[in-house]
Amino acid sequence: MQLLMSKAGIKIVKSPVKGNVTITTSSQYNNINAENVVVEKEITARLFGTVNGRLQIKQGAKVYLHGIVKGSIENEGGELHIYI
Repeated sequence: MQLLMSKAGIKIVKSPVKGNVTITTSSQYNNINAENVVVEKEITARLFGTVNGRLQIKQGAKVYLHGIVKGSIENEGGELHIYI
C-alpha cells in the first residue's frame, strides 16, 4: 500500500483499497472500492471511489465522498458531503 503524508498531517493512500475498511486516522483514499467503511469519531476522511455496502459515520466524523455509495449510509452524528 502506497502511503504519503500531506502537509496538513492527513494520511494519503494512493494504492487501491478493497474489502472492509475502518478509518481511525484522518485520511484520503484516492482509489477506494470498499465493501463496508466505518469512519471513527472525530476523524476526517476524503474518499475517491465507491462504497459497495455500508458507510458508517461516527459522531463528529467528516466524510467527503467523491463517488457513490451503492449500499446504505448510517450517520451517527457526523457530516457527509457527496461530490459526483
